[in-house]
Amino acid sequence: MFFNQQNTLALILAAVTLLSACGSDPSTNERIEDNPTEAVESHTRNSDNYILGADVSSLKEFTDNGAIFIDTDGNEKPLLALLKNHGFNYIRLRTFVDPSHDYGYASGAGEWCNAKSEAYNDKAHIIAMAKQVKAAGMKLLLDFHYSDTWADPHKQVIPHAWRNINTIDDLAATVKNYTIEVLTEMKAAGVIPDMVQVGNEITPGMLIHLPSQETDCFGNNSIINKVVNGSTANWHNLATLLKAGIAGVKQVNENTPIMLHIENTGDREGLMHWLDQAHVHKVDFDILGLSAYEKWQGPSNQWQGTLDLLAKKYQKLNFSFVEYNPQRRLLNDIMLNLPDERGLGTFFWEPVLSGEWGESMFIQQGNVYTAKPDDFLIYDKIVEDYFETN
Repeated sequence: MFFNQQNTLALILAAVTLLSACGSDPSTNERIEDNPTEAVESHTRNSDNYILGADVSSLKEFTDNGAIFIDTDGNEKPLLALLKNHGFNYIRLRTFVDPSHDYGYASGAGEWCNAKSEAYNDKAHIIAMAKQVKAAGMKLLLDFHYSDTWADPHKQVIPHAWRNINTIDDLAATVKNYTIEVLTEMKAAGVIPDMVQVGNEITPGMLIHLPSQETDCFGNNSIINKVVNGSTANWHNLATLLKAGIAGVKQVNENTPIMLHIENTGDREGLMHWLDQAHVHKVDFDILGLSAYEKWQGPSNQWQGTLDLLAKKYQKLNFSFVEYNPQRRLLNDIMLNLPDERGLGTFFWEPVLSGEWGESMFIQQGNVYTAKPDDFLIYDKIVEDYFETN
């Protein structure tokens, strides 16, 4: 997900986030109807081995501002219970290092930024949210941004506390220690993640940029740190940082599956080059997470062929669409049909929000968010078509 100051989004009441117009030209995107594909075989998976996920990282902000959610049956429910009622079984949460710091997610830095009342998505907030996820009987994917704000293909801003580090080994040690710290505290709280994502949309690398005088709370207008960074311009550096994050995860729980997330799903050659470099540099991970927004990674009629190609070439990898909208059925069908159950499933990005990436799954009237029946019927039908019934 790419944020900049070109377009505004009402995140929650007075809170405003921004989305950039990046990726492919939407005028060239051929839309695919969100209907079942002929290749789907009914009842081949179950809710324990297929992910119907959602990223609800903004949920605490919504509820703090009085949001209530109404299910398709007309009853008010907590959002997690509402999603679970329609087959969702996995939740993705992003975490920032110190979002309250200058240029952080919760700061008011920049023309389009409103300071937030709390350091949302920091470690404490994530642990509290993770407790809700586990209490709801759902699984958890933790998404490390390794930044104080959004990390995406246009900016990977080094956290404030790490900006005086001047060697790649020291930066890697900091990544590892921070990863261990967060996961150790989560483990102590009884909310160890079921899967961990090391970095967010790291197509260009990670821990690359420093704020400039023009940088805002979304990280826009940052500059490359020429002293040390994890750009793909130096894959040795990037691999060192990725291995450090992975080692931190494994030190806390050696069985946790590791996801790496890149967003250039519309660029087959770019995807394969990135994966080949990761292999050459011996970065060992389990799942390739991809973004799939029609606007930026489209046209969607190419995605099946892309995933078939990747599954054939990288036979030890599993796959997930870890951010998407609006192609709900299409993307799940693609995942379901990958060989050997290596398509693990999908994560719908922020179902309460609308923006350039796609429409919300809810109709908003003031603080009341009512589930759209047609949208949720898609997931009801996925459960019916995909999952074994007893």
